[in-house]
Amino acid sequence: MYTEQQIETYLKRIHYKGKLSVSKDTLDALVYAHQCGIPFENLDVYDFYREIPLDEDSLFEKLVMRKRGGYCFETNGLFCRILQSIGFDARPCLCRVMFGLQNPQENFIDHRATIVSLDGRRYFCEAGIGGAMPPGALQLPGKAGRFEGSGHLKLPGVGNMPDADEQPTDCLEGCWQEMQGEFFCVRTIERNWYGTIRRVNVNQDIYDDPMNRKERLEVMFCDAAAHEIDFVTPNYFLSRSDQSMFRQKRVVNLRTPDGYRALTNRTYREVIHGKRTERELFYEEIPIVLKEQFGIEISEELRQDL
Repeated sequence: MYTEQQIETYLKRIHYKGKLSVSKDTLDALVYAHQCGIPFENLDVYDFYREIPLDEDSLFEKLVMRKRGGYCFETNGLFCRILQSIGFDARPCLCRVMFGLQNPQENFIDHRATIVSLDGRRYFCEAGIGGAMPPGALQLPGKAGRFEGSGHLKLPGVGNMPDADEQPTDCLEGCWQEMQGEFFCVRTIERNWYGTIRRVNVNQDIYDDPMNRKERLEVMFCDAAAHEIDFVTPNYFLSRSDQSMFRQKRVVNLRTPDGYRALTNRTYREVIHGKRTERELFYEEIPIVLKEQFGIEISEELRQDL
């Protein structure tokens, strides 16, 4: 658990100046401020071949004191512990990043997020990818809907309504929730696994959707209990294995009040008020862009084999 002083330092890091109460408004504001304040980045994995410690002191030192970013096990790990320290009933959850994949078998468990229980409702909170995620707390349906056997998927536009005999709630499965001008919902994918579905806006997205879909499954998450130790093994694989995407390319993402910023290898993309631009950077430009656009100051030499 973090101290009051550490919490205060964290709030300054994400430029949060609002009230700090155990409430839905505060939860929404913290998710959004974290997404805009701490970038998703894998420089330690891709460029510097460093181990990624997940203990709370290491996360605080790197992401808050040294003003770096991190990948999901770091950013969401810090965020979950911050929420717990503030007083939220928050716990980690296992996830699969789908980004348009449609079947659970297409990707292993490679991500973590946070489920918060508040005022009799549950919320999915994702602060660690930087784009395509709800910029607030996404309410989970009161009822998960019917389960129709192993492998049955409720994908966008398919089987969205719960059974007729289920009790109504203020958030039915598939109910769209608007956040910062974007729309998200939660749908059952398979037993105990749910998906965050996003309405795709082709003109405003930081990355293209190869299938030109109007809705996309972004992340699957499990509502079964998870513990910090559950992330040690996937963290080791993603940071050490040559099969890991994070060992194969540089990825930096950040939400901004006006849109998104992203750096993939040497390609810099930016969305400002719905208009997307991109350009290839020279190697010498990368540290400058990291500092000016993502707030990351790097003194070490970055990889050049791109």
